[in-house]
Amino acid sequence: MNKNMKKGSILVTVLIIIAACTTLVLFIHEKTMNAYGTVISLQNDYQGAVYAMTAVEALEMAFKYDEETYDSSSDIWAQIPPIPLDNGFMTVYIKPLNAKVPLAGLVSSDEKLKERTENAVTTLLSELELTESNIYDLKIWAGSSDPTGERFDLNSAPYSAKSSQLQTLAELAYIPSFKDEYKKLMPYVSIAGDNNKINLNMASVEVIKAFVPELEPYVEDIISTRETEPFKDISAIYQLMGSAMQDEYSKILPYIDVKSSLFYIKLELNIGYDNIYYHLLVQRKGTNVSPVKYIEGNNIEYF
Repeated sequence: MNKNMKKGSILVTVLIIIAACTTLVLFIHEKTMNAYGTVISLQNDYQGAVYAMTAVEALEMAFKYDEETYDSSSDIWAQIPPIPLDNGFMTVYIKPLNAKVPLAGLVSSDEKLKERTENAVTTLLSELELTESNIYDLKIWAGSSDPTGERFDLNSAPYSAKSSQLQTLAELAYIPSFKDEYKKLMPYVSIAGDNNKINLNMASVEVIKAFVPELEPYVEDIISTRETEPFKDISAIYQLMGSAMQDEYSKILPYIDVKSSLFYIKLELNIGYDNIYYHLLVQRKGTNVSPVKYIEGNNIEYF
């Protein structure tokens, strides 16, 4: 082998080694960057958990020292602004569950409550332009109608109706007819009742009309009054309705309130490029606040 051929062989060998080393370096770099991304994501998750726990502790303190006999959107806990963080911000959303129609009423043994809840859901679904099949399917799924022991939907994967109280609103997605539309209903319903009553200081016009249709003639007065000054006692509704409506007031009294005990807390953390969501259901008894459920999930309404 002459010198030129020998040099050429050496050069080819060197080039092959360089190419192999380059590929290896690029592979290691890619793995390193992926690992770095994982570490950053884990760090953000850890920071998010710390921020979330801190926020809940602060909220517990706010609830503990809230000595009012009523809850309203003017309370400090209901007006928390976005909180700046080192590399992002946190938004806190708090809403009492009794600001919405309690779907737990669909499986209640109280026939009057069950009928009122079914009528409320029917009204809401109608206003949202959802179909009669949606209403029927929801009643079967939650257990307010007899599913006759058969599979919930013969045209879907085999599974039975839940036939019990919902644990999260996300379960509505399992109802075939609700698959694409259940999110429309979420702003107006909750998984559980708060003594089967709605808070007239917090409930929307749609919720009041649906769950307590007897108050429909007074809804505008209720909204305008609470915007000026929240109702401090439920007897204020009697004053609003007038003494001539004593029977109607007595009829709705078991379903209205101005105080809340179950609260849904949603924390949205924007850290770097990550959006992290924490969902908590907490219960207040007197001055004590305790967590009931916790979910780290998506940007939807869980409770």
